[in-house]
Amino acid sequence: MNETTKLKKTFAAAIMMISALGVLAAAGPGQLPELEEGAGLPMSIDWRGTFNERLSDSDKMTLENGGVVLRSVSSMKKLCVRSDAGLVSKLVVEPMSEKIKSGYIAEIINFRPYKGNEDLIERINEAMSDFLSYTDIQFFSERHQRYFPLYNYAEVTGTKVEGNKTTISEILEMSMFGRFHSEITVENNGDHFLYKLKNTDKLKFKGLITVIKPEGMCSVVAVFRTGENWMIYAVGGANIVRIPIVNMRAEPAFTSRVKAFADFVFKKIDKTGTLKESTVDKSDAAED
Repeated sequence: MNETTKLKKTFAAAIMMISALGVLAAAGPGQLPELEEGAGLPMSIDWRGTFNERLSDSDKMTLENGGVVLRSVSSMKKLCVRSDAGLVSKLVVEPMSEKIKSGYIAEIINFRPYKGNEDLIERINEAMSDFLSYTDIQFFSERHQRYFPLYNYAEVTGTKVEGNKTTISEILEMSMFGRFHSEITVENNGDHFLYKLKNTDKLKFKGLITVIKPEGMCSVVAVFRTGENWMIYAVGGANIVRIPIVNMRAEPAFTSRVKAFADFVFKKIDKTGTLKESTVDKSDAAED
């Protein structure tokens, strides 16, 4: 195998890894939740105060009706949330912008009425804190036309609790990268919930080539009240060069793995068990 072929495979594999941990992305149609019982349609959402012009009218319609919008973007500058959007910017956009500039990035957006979902923070806290169940997640490989485990192994190695904040040290394993260390922070503040994940090891392809440096891969998920609704907003990504020659394969690999994690979480927090297809937006996925 020549060096060019090795490089292509290395970057493709790295992007698969990023997407698996990202918590978010845009892929083909996914299965995400219907509005829960008691929800009013459509919901009233503060578009101008929260979003910029990158959020399309069709995406707005999806969100008004309780759907989930998944956007794949090539840089943090292409997020659809305003930089001065208050709590959502403070909890998610600002900390992510300090770590990630460009590469493979995705955001997930969902609104749910507060009425009938008063316990949403407890539900999502329980779902995302079940770290060992991450090995149950299966993603669909378009290339192989079959399902594979997202993680082959998960082990919690340490837990530290400080007030409403819990920090978890965990070892995860993926077939291409072996075992690596990560840190997950969960904060349940009653009126809002925050989940952060970052790698603490170098990520090496087949144990040989470093493709992501420590803390080069991050994700943040936030849940909070806005008006009469809950907003669920997440951004994840990694500082890695997008290689055009491998992007055709890397993009589906990225999206299918992130979608698998998102489906896993949304299914756990859904009360009705009724799922519907998500809306995908890749309008800002290409580099300028």
